[in-house]
Amino acid sequence: MRRISLNGRWRMQIMGESGWTDATVPGSVYGDMLAAGRMEDPFYRDNEEKALALMENDFTYQRDFSVPEEMLSCRRVLLRMEGLDTLAGVYVNGAKVLSADNMHRIWEAEIKELLKPGENALRIVLRSPTRYIREKFEESPEYTGAEDCMRGFVHLRKAHCMFGWDWGPRLPDAGIWRDISLLGIGEGRIVSVHVRQHHENGAVTLSIDPEIEAAEGCALKAEAEAVSPDGKVYGMDGTGSISISDPLLWWPNGYGGQPLYTLRVWLVNSRGETEDVWERRVGLRTMTMRIDKDQWGESFC
Repeated sequence: MRRISLNGRWRMQIMGESGWTDATVPGSVYGDMLAAGRMEDPFYRDNEEKALALMENDFTYQRDFSVPEEMLSCRRVLLRMEGLDTLAGVYVNGAKVLSADNMHRIWEAEIKELLKPGENALRIVLRSPTRYIREKFEESPEYTGAEDCMRGFVHLRKAHCMFGWDWGPRLPDAGIWRDISLLGIGEGRIVSVHVRQHHENGAVTLSIDPEIEAAEGCALKAEAEAVSPDGKVYGMDGTGSISISDPLLWWPNGYGGQPLYTLRVWLVNSRGETEDVWERRVGLRTMTMRIDKDQWGESFC
């Protein structure tokens, strides 16, 4: 799988205005406006009210990007957006490819048919969250949360603390707040990997369960290994597990060290070629809740 990052320099515009503001992705409207000197510190005195009024607007984020020939030759090309905050319309070369309404999930769109060699245009339009929750509250009144919360916030899958709380201001920001990239997919890819740890008799067994997305008619096989901090390699057996003897355990600060193992899973096609690689660093440990009777009632740690 090929990946091209679309992070970095973008342009942002308040819809209805003619000028553009330099923007950074991942980032947000407030962050870009502050960096450009176009808004005051929202945490100073009553500047919160000015920042809140700003979110009555819609915003456009835009950039151009190049697509190499090897990306265009892939079976599929996805636009992957790991964090859109929150009401977003996504356009590639003028064509709408996605409508988003949830800050807390990943969004992907198939865009290969829209791409062309050389320069392409990407535009993301972010709608006002404050107008949206006001309209939804009028349709279905719902009184929830602290008195300081904005009415209607429960109708939007967006970090609810942004709409005010007894401990926080009303600052419902917007933006492209996590990575955005192009994915060129051949015969398949690793969507995710679920790793479970089993500790017994001084050893650790890692159960590796990858979610694989394969093209029709393609035979793919997942392989895996774990590499210890000192470079020792542990391979996967026929059951999809990795056994680690004499493991270096991860401990909370003050109780021991924090050694991390590199866990690597890769996808191999029928010709022995690697289609995709997933890699993370993991600590080997268990976690339990201790609730015991004590002189005050019960412990909780």
